[in-house]
Amino acid sequence: MSEKTPVTSSETSSPTPHLAFTTISNVKLHVPILLSFSEPNYKKWSRLFLLLIRRFSLGGFLTGKSSPSSDDDDEWFQLDALIQGWILSTVNDEVCDLVLSTTKSASELWKSIYNLFHDNKAARAMQLEHQFRTTTKGSLSMAAYCQTLRNLADWSDDVDATVSEQQLVLQVLRGLPDDLRGQTSFLQHQTPPPTFLQTRSALLLLEQQRADLGTGRAVGDSGTALYAGSGGSGGGDSRRYGSTGGGRADSSGRGSPGQSQHNRQRGGQQRGRGRG
Repeated sequence: MSEKTPVTSSETSSPTPHLAFTTISNVKLHVPILLSFSEPNYKKWSRLFLLLIRRFSLGGFLTGKSSPSSDDDDEWFQLDALIQGWILSTVNDEVCDLVLSTTKSASELWKSIYNLFHDNKAARAMQLEHQFRTTTKGSLSMAAYCQTLRNLADWSDDVDATVSEQQLVLQVLRGLPDDLRGQTSFLQHQTPPPTFLQTRSALLLLEQQRADLGTGRAVGDSGTALYAGSGGSGGGDSRRYGSTGGGRADSSGRGSPGQSQHNRQRGGQQRGRGRG
């Protein structure tokens, strides 16, 4: 009786590819921003890109802390090339042309782009601060005006001259024309102070109300509605603001107490004359 000898497999399993190779087919779905000099989007772009990198624990490729174990470390070089491709796919041609020929790794590319947006930052910060302080609404729509100041604040943040939320709100209110300041002055005294988004929403509501008045459409008290729209208390006697409740009471025949008493007196006089 012959014995079966075990068969030893000579096959060797190939290493599993890194998730970054198999998961990301289109980096623009994860970083849907094209970095450029014409938009205040460096901080937004870099934050989204870092979130993507951290998902796969590849931060060392950007900081320079990760290096190949040898000249034959194929996976490291492949990952580094992959990250460089991600970066170059999410910047515009102008930025790409300035950094492509001077960098050889993802960390060099990342640092070079950072420097591009932070060169001469002291002078740029002063220029942006001047623009921020002197911007007024003028003929801009309310949405465009608020976005302009938001962009200037974001550009300032890109050069480490951070504009606080409260500073942004105060500048938005300060740049309004005189005829709007009286209707929005209460926003400066709210506790806690309104956020930029709350202020923007209140101003857009006011702009819409003024447009409605211009076309003859009926609107309520604009100051009261603006206050309620910004998160303030909307309580109180509704009759102060043109409520239709009084009109409904009159049409039902009940009327006011004075009118009821007057009607009763007239009825009594008529009945007395009839008996005589």
